[in-house]
Amino acid sequence: MDVSIIIVNYNSFRLILSSIESVYKHTIGINFEIIVVDNDSPQRDIERIHEHYNEVIFLKNPENRGFGSGNNFGAKVAKGKYLFLLNPDTVLLNNAIAKFYDFCESNEQVGIVGGNLYDANLQPAFSCWSFLPSVTAEIDFLCFFKLGKILGRVGSFNNTGIPQKVGYISGADLFIPKSIFIKAGGFDEDFFMYYEETELTFRVRQLGYDVMSLPNAKIIHLEGQSEPNDEKVAYRMRKSEKLYYTKTNQRYLIRLSYKVDTFFYTLVIIYNKLKRSPSKVASYKRKLQLIRKIESL
Repeated sequence: MDVSIIIVNYNSFRLILSSIESVYKHTIGINFEIIVVDNDSPQRDIERIHEHYNEVIFLKNPENRGFGSGNNFGAKVAKGKYLFLLNPDTVLLNNAIAKFYDFCESNEQVGIVGGNLYDANLQPAFSCWSFLPSVTAEIDFLCFFKLGKILGRVGSFNNTGIPQKVGYISGADLFIPKSIFIKAGGFDEDFFMYYEETELTFRVRQLGYDVMSLPNAKIIHLEGQSEPNDEKVAYRMRKSEKLYYTKTNQRYLIRLSYKVDTFFYTLVIIYNKLKRSPSKVASYKRKLQLIRKIESL
């Protein structure tokens, strides 16, 4: 088996059907299996998956311990040489999986690879980032992402047309050799949601492997449709960010990142006041208030 595609479900049945349909539509030239892991969803329509795709392997996780736990659960039964961890809110636009497979087969030093992601309007979406969370990443953010550009990094989307090394790729389409996934220890299940793929990437890079963006692999990511509550998302992300800095021995960055965020949005608010853009001022004020609220919890 070449590739095991793992999709973790939590009340995302309709999205998963569209994602699987796109896999069968576009994937040729490789042997693959699809494993759907249900993270104990309250909505049980996912149990009808075999009415639509009889060949899909369906697993029920006895409890919902998060995205990483669901993928670890699926990886245990995966037969593929490679694992392709695919979000339920994704739709393949081309033969992306075969492109990932061929690229990794030709580049043994690659530990993780991801493609270019697009939103529902086929506009570039967050696909990767130049740096892992670190002092460098905080400086890049404070400099309005100019540092990455100065250093020739691709930022959040690979417009170069050629494979590029990146800090990490979006967890929506993470392609990794199963042997490296096992060697790295899989996902750390202390992370419920967010930063689990970033922390796994940190460990894969510690093992000496490269993380690559492959722009000719194209996928739609309907980001947010499976987790629509903005405040809830922001809280979970900040909680996971703190855990990431703890796990990677960078606890000093927990307070620094909060100060950088606060300073950044304060500058943006002042800038938009000077430009007399009241709607933007109001928008960034809400973001700043949310940051402060979350940090006080």
